[in-house]
Amino acid sequence: MLTVDEFTEKILHDFKKVFPEVKVGENLIHLGSGVTYVELPLGSMYREYQMTDYCNTKELYVKIASEILNKYKFKVDYANVYPILKRHDFGINSKVRFYRKKAFLDIDMLFVSDMGETFRFFTTDDDADFSLLERKAMENINKISAALVPLDKEVQVYTLRYTTDYASSLLLSEAMNKQIQRKVGDDILIAIPSNSFFIVEEFNYYNERLMKHLIKYDTDPNKVSDAIYRRKEGIYMKVC
Repeated sequence: MLTVDEFTEKILHDFKKVFPEVKVGENLIHLGSGVTYVELPLGSMYREYQMTDYCNTKELYVKIASEILNKYKFKVDYANVYPILKRHDFGINSKVRFYRKKAFLDIDMLFVSDMGETFRFFTTDDDADFSLLERKAMENINKISAALVPLDKEVQVYTLRYTTDYASSLLLSEAMNKQIQRKVGDDILIAIPSNSFFIVEEFNYYNERLMKHLIKYDTDPNKVSDAIYRRKEGIYMKVC
């Protein structure tokens, strides 16, 4: 019987024969087809393999992923579109051109359609009203309520109480920025290591070093930036 590592290596190799984009994250295999993605849990796949065999497990999950990826004939539902923050060079070498706007400095704002099991990036070739897309995405992100809380009682570093795929996107939300202003101030440090995690704290040089240390522990494979940003009265600067 294969070990977990051997199983992962083998099934990744076989998935790459079927799907154009295959990545592995923490306990997940990320499969893509064009601009639509699905994530499969490694733990469940390995348990299935233990109960049956490798070939049956591979065929089962190829079928599951293919059905999910193929069942969407894309039609824009503006009630479920959201902005996503990414580095300015994200997807630059992709075969498709993502629709994007500059957010600040080296961070861009891309747009996704939330489809439940998957989300799909908008491309410049999509049949969409891009002005409406931008407006609805901002309206939808502003509808998400989230509490900004200290990461630790001893350190006044703030993050969201609960994680969400749109955590970093909430930095675009008026309500979230009011919370930040009230709890942290107008001269702050921001780190956006991944889509599901951000931290903010009052600007000073000690906090800058602390923040650089903290972002190393973020395990979300959907990375945004390893930089630390200072925002003072709405103006962004990269500090490290």
